[in-house]
Amino acid sequence: MKTEPSFKGLFEAARQHDDYWTEGLIIEFTEELSRWMGEKRISRSALAAKIGHSPAYVTKVLRGNANFTAATMTKLARAMGAEVRIHLAPIGSRTTWYDQPLLQETASSDAPAEDEDLRSPPQRGTGTG
Repeated sequence: MKTEPSFKGLFEAARQHDDYWTEGLIIEFTEELSRWMGEKRISRSALAAKIGHSPAYVTKVLRGNANFTAATMTKLARAMGAEVRIHLAPIGSRTTWYDQPLLQETASSDAPAEDEDLRSPPQRGTGTG
C-alpha cells in the first residue's frame, strides 16, 4: 500500500530546490516594496511613472510575476529612495536586519572629504532559530 507524502515531507523536499529559494527572495522583495509604498503613500501609478513603466507592470512586479533581475530590483528600490541590500547567511540561521541612520557631522578637521562615501555597511545581527 502506497502512502501519500505528508505536508512536512513535501515542504522539506521543496526546500531542496533552488526555485524554492528564488521564489522566497521575490516574495521578500515584493513585500518590502509594498511596505515602502504604503509608508510613503506612493501609488502604483506614481511608482510606474518614476521608473518609466506602466502601472500594469508595477502590478505584475508586486504579484511576483515580473522577470526579476538585480537591475530591476535596484531601479524599483532607488525610485522609492531606498537601496537593495543582500546578505549571505549560513543555512539554518536567522538574520535580523535594522537600518541605522547616518549621523550628519558638523564641519571639523577630521570630517571626511566631500567626495568620500559616507555610507556605512548595514548593521545586522544573526542568531539561530
